[in-house]
Amino acid sequence: MERWTDSRIVFQGKIITVRTGTVVLDDGTTAYREVVEHPGGVCMLPFTGHSVILVRQFRIALNRDLLEAPAGKLEGAEDPLRRGLIELEEEVGLRAGRVVDAGKVCATVGFCSEVIHLFLAFDLEETERRPEPDERIERVEIPLGEVRTGLREHRFDDAKTAVLLHRLLAHLDGPR
Repeated sequence: MERWTDSRIVFQGKIITVRTGTVVLDDGTTAYREVVEHPGGVCMLPFTGHSVILVRQFRIALNRDLLEAPAGKLEGAEDPLRRGLIELEEEVGLRAGRVVDAGKVCATVGFCSEVIHLFLAFDLEETERRPEPDERIERVEIPLGEVRTGLREHRFDDAKTAVLLHRLLAHLDGPR
């Protein structure tokens, strides 16, 4: 186990905080660490019964478009399921009649505290999309057969989405 012996915040932004400093290891040795502190997020994968609904959006950090399941950042101690349902409606205009908890992922554990809560959304009903003013999102429907092929051929680069797609298939293909 590690614990901070000396740390300071070197950046405080709208989304992240960056902390640097020294930790002490289990044997008393010290080491330098840089940590991106993030409030966590939620990702909701809508399944129509024959296809998934993803979003295509440009990600400046990678300088390209990515296909992703609808997702968002948690605000404070917000309930992840509640935030996921909001994101589902805002980003793709869907309301879920049934939701299955699909666990959590920690995508970049070497330097970031973000934990993403995962959900599968079923029994969907169309509603009005309400993206944030700074979001440019395209709704994309992908048939289940193409999802299976895309996973085999490593076409889904977004980690949370790839994990959720695998967990959807495990849910659908698992024992009933």
